[in-house]
Amino acid sequence: MTGTAIAQLIAYLIYPILTRIYSTADMGELGVYTRLVAFIAAFATARYEATLPVARQDNHAFSLYRLSFRISLVVLTAVFLVGLTYFMLKPYNFSNYIFLLVSVLSAYVSVWINLGTNWSVRKKLFKQISIQRMTNSVSVNSFRLLFGTLNWGAFGLIFGTLLGSFLSIFAFVKTFLSTKKSHESTSDVKRMRILAKEYKSYPTVYLPHVLLDLGVDLAVAALIVEFYGKGTFGSFSYAYLMLKLPLSLFGQSLGQVFFNKSSELVNQKQSVYPLTLKTLRTLFYLSIVPFTLLFFFGSELFGFVFGERWTEAGRIAEILAPALLLNFIVSPISSLSLVLSKQKLMFGFGLLVGFFQVFNFGVLPILLNILDKFQVTDAGFDPFHWILGFNSLLLSIVYIIIIGLFLRLTKRMQTVE
Repeated sequence: MTGTAIAQLIAYLIYPILTRIYSTADMGELGVYTRLVAFIAAFATARYEATLPVARQDNHAFSLYRLSFRISLVVLTAVFLVGLTYFMLKPYNFSNYIFLLVSVLSAYVSVWINLGTNWSVRKKLFKQISIQRMTNSVSVNSFRLLFGTLNWGAFGLIFGTLLGSFLSIFAFVKTFLSTKKSHESTSDVKRMRILAKEYKSYPTVYLPHVLLDLGVDLAVAALIVEFYGKGTFGSFSYAYLMLKLPLSLFGQSLGQVFFNKSSELVNQKQSVYPLTLKTLRTLFYLSIVPFTLLFFFGSELFGFVFGERWTEAGRIAEILAPALLLNFIVSPISSLSLVLSKQKLMFGFGLLVGFFQVFNFGVLPILLNILDKFQVTDAGFDPFHWILGFNSLLLSIVYIIIIGLFLRLTKRMQTVE
């Protein structure tokens, strides 16, 4: 967590400079790119990387490590060929091919990061995760700053992200190569097939859930750009990023340790309830002050720190704060769905959230436009802010239900034992 905190502190120090170099539209394009890459990277490994911390033996875990890489190479090659064919059928635009290449390469780097992180969690190499995150933060933001001074616009943000992320994976690559020497038998194809079948719930249940979440994020990005433009989405994306930083700062680190510890407790047939309750309390205490400040003073804080053109992002942050506070609390313990084999239940919640998001950002703008034409709404009515508020309320209710459900499941497990 300390290493992650340092990485995010570096980002916090550079962001006020970046926001004065790049426009909200540039940030909007970066937001679409990061969501697209996350979607492709998740699909590329069929989520077998999530099996690494829970596999019973190291040999099995490393076989799954290698299996994930092989799947990713096939999937990413297919994605590149499909994208290439699609752009060849359209009027020639060189920037389309560059974007395709950068997106596929970024997804491949993300695969390395996801697999390396999960292997490090298994082996308790938390220092290695910290080094990767600090390297990533320094290099990504340095390249963004450099390309911003060169007036590269949105491409500078995107290309800087790729280069910086690439420089951060060498520790994971080194560990993989050194581990490979002592696990030669893990390349056995028959064993990989057996393990792939044993953990088939990850691609068949967990993968659809993750793709649903990431696909909804991508769809929301496309819908906001369609109805309100790149600038508005840039403000939304940046507000979302700033509110998600506490999750990156503390939540992911706690979540990875929680995943490791809860898996051990379940394997040892011990109760997970005390650990879950303690983690929830810790996350609440960590989140209450920053999210409360953003809820009441988001516009002022964003305008002062990032520049006047980002006050709208601050207003959006105020509206999103309650839902993302609860998301911050839920996300680190969401691995309980894997540990307790409740992926189908969480997929149901994912479908519900996905429906809310698509309806709120895809249907409500059309309905509000109709009301506006008939002069039903007030002159000062802001449809985008209203939609954000309604969406935040619905998500808050869902997150509260999920927290209660996890506590009930772990407590029931404790009672049974």
